[in-house]
Amino acid sequence: MKHYLLSIFSFCILLAPTYLYAQDDMALQMMENGEEYIKGKVILKVKPGYRSQCTFNSVDVLALKAVFEGLKYKRIIKKFPNSQAPDRKYNDWGKEMVDISLIYELYLPLDAEVFKAVGQLMATGVLEYAQADYVSYPHYVPNDSHLNNVMPYHFDNIQAYQAWDSIQGDTNTIIGITETSFDLNHPELINQIQYNYADPVNGTDDDNDGYTDNYAGWDLYDDDNNLFINNDIHGTAVAGIASADVDNNVGYAGIGFNCRFMPVKVGNASTITKGYDGIVYCVDRGCKVVNCSWGNTTFNPLAQDIIDYAVINNDAVVVASAGNIDSTAYYYPASYEYVLSVTSVDSDDKFNNPSGPHTRNDSVDLCAPGYGVYTTATFGGVYYYSPPQGGTSMAAPIVSGLAGLIRSRYPCYNAIQVMDTIKANTDIIDTITDNIPFVGMLGTGRVNAYKPMLAPPCMLVGEVEKERQSSELIVYPNPANDRVNFNIYIQQEGMITVRLLNYLGQDIYSEQRTNLIPGENRLSLSLNGISNGTYFVQVLGDEFSYSRKLIIAGK
Repeated sequence: MKHYLLSIFSFCILLAPTYLYAQDDMALQMMENGEEYIKGKVILKVKPGYRSQCTFNSVDVLALKAVFEGLKYKRIIKKFPNSQAPDRKYNDWGKEMVDISLIYELYLPLDAEVFKAVGQLMATGVLEYAQADYVSYPHYVPNDSHLNNVMPYHFDNIQAYQAWDSIQGDTNTIIGITETSFDLNHPELINQIQYNYADPVNGTDDDNDGYTDNYAGWDLYDDDNNLFINNDIHGTAVAGIASADVDNNVGYAGIGFNCRFMPVKVGNASTITKGYDGIVYCVDRGCKVVNCSWGNTTFNPLAQDIIDYAVINNDAVVVASAGNIDSTAYYYPASYEYVLSVTSVDSDDKFNNPSGPHTRNDSVDLCAPGYGVYTTATFGGVYYYSPPQGGTSMAAPIVSGLAGLIRSRYPCYNAIQVMDTIKANTDIIDTITDNIPFVGMLGTGRVNAYKPMLAPPCMLVGEVEKERQSSELIVYPNPANDRVNFNIYIQQEGMITVRLLNYLGQDIYSEQRTNLIPGENRLSLSLNGISNGTYFVQVLGDEFSYSRKLIIAGK
């Protein structure tokens, strides 16, 4: 299960001296667990009741201002200045939406005791949370010190060729790649980028989004449009696995086939400081899948807010690498709720590879090939197609590419339905002798790209999913397992008929419910005996008919 209940005050004893990264002059401080946070910076979220007292660069609440002054703060600014509060409480599938518009960055002197400041700020009662600004790291472990000709075995293992027979992606499906460096001139990538034609490179912010010339992605780490670091191949390799050009008579193909990718640089070769900002950047610009081949072991509520914002508010699938160390530790963002956590197996589907094993735990959702993966890279200005890359960083974009294919084939699926479809259609690998000691920590199995394509297309014969006006019908949880609940709003008391239909419009189950009252009624339906798959819940009254799609998974 996903792990998301750790204290924000964990790891508060400082051990190592401060040091600087010249790229953006940030001072980092090490914690007891060996991970780091940015010195002199606190992330805080103001409770919504104080919204009227919040502006772009101030929070005019007396109790907070007194603490700010005592901490000798330098400035406070909104972390996501373009974000607005959601205009409704729940999304279309009954999940509560998150508000990131009241998250601020508080800048203190570099010698400030950040965790002490967090305690003082929380004591005011004005904040939902306050925390340090934690650093993440690329999950990258090269298999070899030099290049070898390693063929793309993962295409065969996951049945990519068969999947491509069913769907070859859609150029309107965009995969956000949050990474360390990209060579956007690589012949396998240059035609796959989601270009921002509204802001060509001319020295002017033509689309007025705050990023000048973000025509081909953006570098959030250095705040410019140069996403390249010489000989850092991590981002180029990850982007190639998910979305390299296909049918171009060159050397490779991305799992996402025709799906485009949005490159967003969120760190340098060794440190990720803008990873969650990168997720927001991607989903705010229409990405329906976001790949995160990076992480750390420190839980923080800001990050879960960003994941919720991506998945619940913006209907984006978030995929993350589970970690590259021989450990059962939780890594984030992989272990946050609503994230597909991916660990790695080799060409024989073995997890306990001599080069590994990598991270495993009960938060992992599935496995993907992650040893000797053939992909794209640039060394010394020379393009390569065969560096054998290893690690969960390379496993995650395989799943991201598949998510892009599913979103292209089944536009009626929401983000959670896409993720559950991927998990429900893996190949079982627990019975492999070498994997038996890790049963329960490898998710549902090794990813299969073809099996999810076997469902009928998104059209229910004789039935159209009707849009709700306000809150007539909410179905939850969705996906469901043994039971589904639904809230139905009616104008007058009476009787309704509840039906469960398959994609052919055939009745799977039907019953009548009586004694309903005007207003909202909360009902429940048992799913015992009904197999995994995609269905419709239909509610019929004398003067209305509502239907909502339902995924049944996890049995």
